Amino acid sequence: MTGFTTTSRQTPAKNPTNQRRPTMSDNEGETLLIVDDEEGPRESLKIVFEERYDVIIAKSGEEALEIARKTTVNAAILDIRMAGMSGVEVLRGLKTIDRNIEVIMLTAYETLETARQALRLGARDYIGKPFNVRAMRTAVENAMEHRRIALSVRDSVRKLDTLQTDLENVMMREEMARTSTQVYAGVLHDINNPLTIIRGYVDILMHRLTEISNMAGNELEEFRENMNTVAQQVNVCCAISNRHLQMLRREKPEGQLISVNQILGDLEELIKVHPAVKKAVVRVTPLDQDVLVFIHSTELMQILLNLVTNSLQSSPIVQEVDVHACKYERLPEADHFSDGPEERVINADVLEPNRPYVGIVITDQGKGIPPDIINDVFEPYFTTKKEDQGTGLGLAIVSRLVKRNGGAIHLRTRLDEGTTFTIYLPEEEDPRSARDT
Repeated sequence: MTGFTTTSRQTPAKNPTNQRRPTMSDNEGETLLIVDDEEGPRESLKIVFEERYDVIIAKSGEEALEIARKTTVNAAILDIRMAGMSGVEVLRGLKTIDRNIEVIMLTAYETLETARQALRLGARDYIGKPFNVRAMRTAVENAMEHRRIALSVRDSVRKLDTLQTDLENVMMREEMARTSTQVYAGVLHDINNPLTIIRGYVDILMHRLTEISNMAGNELEEFRENMNTVAQQVNVCCAISNRHLQMLRREKPEGQLISVNQILGDLEELIKVHPAVKKAVVRVTPLDQDVLVFIHSTELMQILLNLVTNSLQSSPIVQEVDVHACKYERLPEADHFSDGPEERVINADVLEPNRPYVGIVITDQGKGIPPDIINDVFEPYFTTKKEDQGTGLGLAIVSRLVKRNGGAIHLRTRLDEGTTFTIYLPEEEDPRSARDT
């Protein structure tokens, strides 16, 4: 068997076209395998890519497969017609070794059926000889980016599996069950929303990875945004589990100054793939002028997700849920916050009438809450749903988190007309504005 050649990246030459090239950090450690039984195309491709990637040369299909078994290959360029194994056979073999290897087919004998066969086997692109350098660069960059995305999806799924295993281990500990049954159940409930969102995104991404042969432009940017959402929600799950462990140790998670509009924007994106949405309409309206509040971002997101999900499930009829924020320089008079047959107030005594607040409002057109149970809805384990449809922890968790962050809840409801929850949080000054003055 002929030995293979590895070409390490050299110091990049000047780029006279001013076209942005990937940086070393973009491509660090990425390997490109070039397989062709003709020396001319092999050497030409090596010259094109040796500044960007670790380039490995193979003169035959058999040699290429041996390399792939011993070395991590990110992407490969295969000549379709070679002595011995054909490029299509090599493609099949590479995908057997590592299905995430991205492959670009290269041939001077282009036929539609050959192209279709290569794409069916998982080729990323199909380029004819003599190749256009710019088109080849673009094809390889797209292939490498797709590989990065696929590995990121796999890494997020692995993190989820590890997290779920850790949670199961924690829940099995006798000490946790003995300390707080409510916290034990709270972990399960709190983790459900982000896990549902993650699963929705992962299913979409994995489907697109198998169905789409090439991505570029807006489609590639959208895919990147979805991957960022998956990664963010994995972190949300970790933060939720850590928060409950801190509660068991009687530790309080540190808050942070966060943008209300940023949280509302995140909520709008996350709720799109939640199964509770179905055909419902969720409208999220940001503030005309953004403000800051001091709260752990994960906790505020959990508050809003629980309330929106509760609203979506408030009626068997398809819902319209409105979420918006209001800025109050001064809060309404004290008699505005009172309990009654159609109102319930939580933690109103912490509100300070002479300081600015932000109200985040969630409104639905559901069945409303009957007067005889309105005082019970924030109690742990209280639910009007069937036993297999709800735990009765959603509003109890909202109440607990709002109280812990110095806020208040105002619930207003009317039978057959709907329900409105308003979360009041103190507005905080932007430290940058203070420095500017």
